[in-house]
Amino acid sequence: MKNRNLITVAFTVLGAFTIFAQDIDPNNVPTNLKQSFEQHYPQASDVEWELDGQSYKVEFNNNKLEHEIWYATDGKATRAEHEITTADLPQAITSVIASNYAGYKVDSVEKTTVDGSTTYDVELEKGWNDEKDVVFNESGKVLSEMID
Repeated sequence: MKNRNLITVAFTVLGAFTIFAQDIDPNNVPTNLKQSFEQHYPQASDVEWELDGQSYKVEFNNNKLEHEIWYATDGKATRAEHEITTADLPQAITSVIASNYAGYKVDSVEKTTVDGSTTYDVELEKGWNDEKDVVFNESGKVLSEMID
């Protein structure tokens, strides 16, 4: 019975995401949005556009790293998420990791910018079973921490 309930919940959630974000033909993306995107990311590959509520979302690869950007209809980027390398983390964050998470290695990092505010979602791992997902602000303050 538990498995049936879990499967029902999984399909319900998947269905909700399908309703809210729909792939769209790049020819149906407003010209100002495509021009802004192409100007900022001329080397983008694997570009996919979605209509996400009232926003246009573009997913793409740039320099082998995944990116997602949400645009308002006026062409302004309202949210951006992209993978970064450990070397690109601010020094304040690497210092906190070294002192507060000794023995952990950085597995992946995602940088998110919303309305000019930036956070870093860092996945840390130690050994086979010890994983943490820690969100930092730019100055290295821990905003949230979850055990994966």
